[in-house]
Amino acid sequence: MASGRQTPASLPKAVGLKDRRIAKIDFLGEKDSPRELQRFINSLIDERTFILLEKRCSLDQERKFIADQLEARKKKDGYLLVARVDGKIAGTSHAKRERGKERNNISLGIALAKRYRGIGLGEALLALNIAIARKMKPKNIFLSTFAANARAVGLYKKLGFRKFAVFPKWILHNGKYIDSVLMKLER
Repeated sequence: MASGRQTPASLPKAVGLKDRRIAKIDFLGEKDSPRELQRFINSLIDERTFILLEKRCSLDQERKFIADQLEARKKKDGYLLVARVDGKIAGTSHAKRERGKERNNISLGIALAKRYRGIGLGEALLALNIAIARKMKPKNIFLSTFAANARAVGLYKKLGFRKFAVFPKWILHNGKYIDSVLMKLER
């Protein structure tokens, strides 16, 4: 490869979005602000969007989360990508190696702030995460999602994920049980 060119998984990475802004994607680092990450996740919890967390995170919980993510990256068991637009956290995407006899499988997840959805950030962030996760040489890359989150399911299919299991009425979301879908990367 020519010098100066980045491979798809090189970081930090600048990504052009549909609204002409630039997202900068990088690994979570020690200098990242726990308060900023707390505000990001709590905004998603307040929105009652399609994430599993339902109670706001304290600053101490966020500090522990960051420490755990940094330790996982050090051990090569996972990582968290942070996407910023105009200097603000717009989204995150994680990869996590499973444990024990499932160790050769990697689960992915993604979360985007409301105002950054629909502009190509989710696709860019998840595609980059897939490229990095592949370097971990997994047997399988998979994710779980809310069946009711049609926009996310569509994105996952576009990136090569296929449904392989459905857990009916599995997730209590906004007072109602909805299906959870497991999807595996096929390409």
